[in-house]
This record gives sequence, structure tokens and C-alpha cells, in this order.
Amino acid sequence: MRRGASGWVAKFFLGALALSFVVWGITDVLHTRGAGTTVLEAGDVRVTVAEYQQAYQQAMNRLGQQLQRRPTAEQAAMFGVDQTVLAQLRAGAVVDQAAERAGLGVSDVGMISLIQQQEAFHDGSGQFSRDVMRAVLANAGLNEAAYLADLRRTAVRSQLIGSVTDDVTIPAAFVDALGAYNGERRTIQYVVLQPQPADSIADPSEEELASYFTEQTDTYRAPEYRAFTYVALTRATMAETDKVTDEEITRYYEANRAEFTTPERRAVQQVVFPDRAAADAAETAIRNGASLADAAMAAGRQVADLGTIGRAELGNGALGDAAFSAQPNVPTAVVDGPFGPVILEVTSVQPEVVRPLDAVRTEIRDTLAKSATNARITNAYNTLTEALQSGAPLAEAAQQAGVTVETVPAVSREGVTPTGESIETIPGKAQVLAAVFGAEEGGDIAPVNFDGNSYVFPVLGEITPARDRKLEEVRDRVLADWKQDEAVQMVIDRGRALADRVQKGQSFQDMAEVEGLTPQTAPGLTRSTAVPVLGEAGMRAAFSGPQGLVASTPARESGEALVLQVSEVAPLADPASVVAQTTKDGLSQALRGDLEQSFITELQSGIDVSYNQAAIQQAKVGVR
Repeated sequence: MRRGASGWVAKFFLGALALSFVVWGITDVLHTRGAGTTVLEAGDVRVTVAEYQQAYQQAMNRLGQQLQRRPTAEQAAMFGVDQTVLAQLRAGAVVDQAAERAGLGVSDVGMISLIQQQEAFHDGSGQFSRDVMRAVLANAGLNEAAYLADLRRTAVRSQLIGSVTDDVTIPAAFVDALGAYNGERRTIQYVVLQPQPADSIADPSEEELASYFTEQTDTYRAPEYRAFTYVALTRATMAETDKVTDEEITRYYEANRAEFTTPERRAVQQVVFPDRAAADAAETAIRNGASLADAAMAAGRQVADLGTIGRAELGNGALGDAAFSAQPNVPTAVVDGPFGPVILEVTSVQPEVVRPLDAVRTEIRDTLAKSATNARITNAYNTLTEALQSGAPLAEAAQQAGVTVETVPAVSREGVTPTGESIETIPGKAQVLAAVFGAEEGGDIAPVNFDGNSYVFPVLGEITPARDRKLEEVRDRVLADWKQDEAVQMVIDRGRALADRVQKGQSFQDMAEVEGLTPQTAPGLTRSTAVPVLGEAGMRAAFSGPQGLVASTPARESGEALVLQVSEVAPLADPASVVAQTTKDGLSQALRGDLEQSFITELQSGIDVSYNQAAIQQAKVGVR
């Protein structure tokens, strides 16, 4: 069995491989059949409904983590969950079929070795423990037979894929080329050209300003403005903190004392015996003076350290009762555990700790206030909703709910008034403005929910449509923009002219002296060097040609320009030496990925794949 077949790493490797198959799509003809237990067939390999449901559920869970909520069927379809799952299952089935044709397999001895290598199944001494294995599988919701079948399948797949990818590394020629590219060092001379102050530039003619305005009409277009009123139900506007009494705090503390109690925890060790006779013999040995470790060794067992745990973490009532009634450092009697007879020993005890009322008074006050505030918000929400649905205007509905109506003057989608003032007092500003500007004139706007239990009830007011402004309305702004752009263009033109002079034979030093500029030198630059004054554009220009290159480019600071010359190019003697090992490993991994994709593509072309659409739809309904 090849080296890649071992460990959880192989499982992760094959999982990532299956995901990569999605990029090829599903090109086989879909054959619709009646519903059954098989959703997909690749040659003689069949994928069952249960396997599809498990993969689909896992994909939905991953999508739910991204969306921070349970995805709907429509969202699952939009994100292509079904196609992703089918592609994963198809890839695995194709590999399984190819492995079967190649006669690959794993012997029972090989399976035992694989199982014993899994660190998750090792006990406190670092040795494989069947008891630990059973506990780990139980906690993961897996039965032993399903796990072993999956492990065997993973090992066989690893053999097949490993035959193509094992020991593949990035070629030395590529590493040398990469090192030469990234490690090349350059020395440049440069001067920075400052733009002329915009206010010192002469005003343009009316024709020039009008032409500039016409070209930039969209820049000066007046946006749509909308006015609206609203009622806000938020924790800030509906807070009940000051109304919580000391009596209420005391009652809450007494009723919820467990919330402020850290239960007793104990450091527990256990030995699981193969049968009652072995356990009874160990108990007798302990009564005669043997330690738990000695008794376990005599029975061919090992002591498993469960760590410092609470009663509930033992997961078994009998074990919990025994461990939490035992005297420290005194082994218990034999207890019937879920995996066989058990003897436990407590090595230390962390007593129960109860936080006093004074230590949690503020915490309880905040909890009660939050609960009261949420109740007040809910009551006001219901009152507002009923009143508005019955046709009452917002002011009347607000009066019934005991809240106030706020007015927002005409604002843009960004919450800015025509005079340029930004309105920052709107609760849930982004969501509320999106709802207001998404509403039709005369239409109702649904309450806007944000920050959990906060709501805004907006009512649309006057709408001012977007329009093209006339030059006279924005003349000062247009004139300032024209001068700013003109200053930038002038310094860019000057940089080009100076670069042209150097390219035609004037030395860089002479050009700088004549222009009253101070030349600077940046030695030893590489493509990854960060030189703030040069910026991204300057660095691109510095590496855009051979030694002697002269270029002009905008500088990092707005409005400035650079003129530069490459005075030295120094290649590396050993380019590969500057390529980090992590980079080489990453490139090798990418190359192996390319080989895997090519290999799987070739396998797919020779194996017929069919789908049972009725079973697939039935399986998805079962998951949802």
C-alpha cells in the first residue's frame, strides 16, 4: 500500500481533490429513472441515497456557516449545492471504479495498521486503544462498520491517485526562473516632480470649462432625493435599564442560581476491562494493595486519562455517580460502562464555586433590562403593525405605541442632503435607506429589521427625481476640478518631456541640475521591495525594461510624477536560493493538483456515469 494511504491527511487530501472536480462540471447525459436507492452509477460503482443525503447535508452546513443562517432551497440552488455534491460523488465513484478495474485493494493487515496509526484513537500513553476508538466514533455519530468502509475506500483511492502524484515536485528550471525574476536587483535614479498649486493656474475660457463640464456631466448629476419619516424601536430608544429593582435582581438570582454556579470537576482516570471476570480480579487486586495501574497492567489493559471533567461529560449516569462519589486517589468498585466493566480513580477535585449576588448584580441588571427592553420593543412592534394595517397614519400609530416620530429631510441614497450635510442619526442607516430608495412612490415600506431585535418603520415622503445639473449650479466645483486635473496633466506632461530629453542623450544628472531637481537613488530594488515614494506605478516602470531604461510615471502621492532611469541590473548567481521552501512546496502541490485533474479527466472519459434524477430530488427533500 502506497505511502499516501495513511492517516487523516489522506482523507483531507481526497476531500479537497473531490472539491476540485467541480470545475469540470457534469457533462454526462442525465438518465431519468424511477426513484430508488441509487442516485448515481459510475460503471459498477453505485452511490446510494443515504450517501447523497450525507454529502448534501454537509454542503448545506458549509453554506449555512457562510450565510450565518440555514439556507433555503432557492439559495442552495443559486449557490449550486446540488451540482457541487453530484460532482464530488461522481469524482469519488469514478476513482472507485478505476481502482476496482486496476485490482487495487487493502488487506486486513493493512487496515489494522491504518487504524492504529490514527492519533485520534490513541490513549494518554500514546498507544492505540479500541475503547478510545469506540468513544471517538460514537461522539462523531459514526458506527464502526461505516467508518471502516470509508477508511478502506479512502486508502484505495489514495493508492490510485498516488500512482500519478507521488514524489512529484516543481522542476528546477521553473524554480530558477522564478528566483531570477523575483531576485533580480536594480538600482534606479529618480526625481519627484511636484504639481503646480491648482489655485495658481489661470482660469479656463468659458468654452474650455463648458467642454470639460459636458465630458463630466455624470459626475455633477444631481441624485434622486427622498424625504421620509420613521419610528425607531431599538435598544437605545426603548431601554428599560433604570426600571430594574433590587428585588427583581434578588429574585432572578435565587431562581437561576445554577447559572452562577461552576459545577464540581474532577480529574478522572479509568480502565475498561474486556469482561466482568477480569474487572473483578482487578478490583480484588486493588483491595489487596495494588494500584489501579498495576491492576490494569496485570489484565493487559491501560489506564486512560479522561482529564478534568464535569459529571455530564462522562456521558453515563452510573460512571458519573461512581466518579463523583469516590474519594480522591481511591479506585471505585467495578461499574458497568457502555463499552464494558470499568474501574475509575479520581486524582484531584475542583469544588463547586458559586458566585455571590454582589459579584453578578450588574450582570443580572443588564439581563433583566435587556429582557424588559425586548418585551417593550415587541409590544410596540405589535401595536404599530396592527394600527398601520388598519389604516392609521404613522403619527397616530406611534402615539398608540408610546413612541415618537422622527423626520428625515430629503437625502440621497448615501444619506446626504442637497447642501452636502450627511444625516448620521438614522438608526440602521444603510438598511433603512436601502428600503426607502427601493420603495415605489405611494407604496408601503415593510419594517426594517437590524441588529437582532431592532426595527424602523419608515414612511416615504416627497421624492425629488435625479436630474442633470446646469453648469451655473456647480460652476465653482467644476472650476476647482478642472484646475486640479489641469495641474496633474501639466506635471505628467513635464515628466514625459524630461524623460524624452534623457532618452535623446542628455544625462540624468544634467537634466536634474538644469531643472533644479534633486536626483535620488534607490539601490538594490527587487520586484517585492516596497518604496513608498515610488509606489506601485513607479515600481512597475522600474522593472519594465532593460538597464538604461528611462520612464516617467505618476508617483504614489496624488498629483506628483516621477522621472526615473535604471542605472544597474544585477542578476542573481544562484536564483533558486531566494525561493523559499514553502513556495517550492506550494508550487509542487499545485503541480500535483494539475496532474490529479488531468488524471481524473482521463478517467471520466472512459467510464459511463448516469444519474437517477427522481432519487436525487427525493433525497434532497429528505434533507430539507
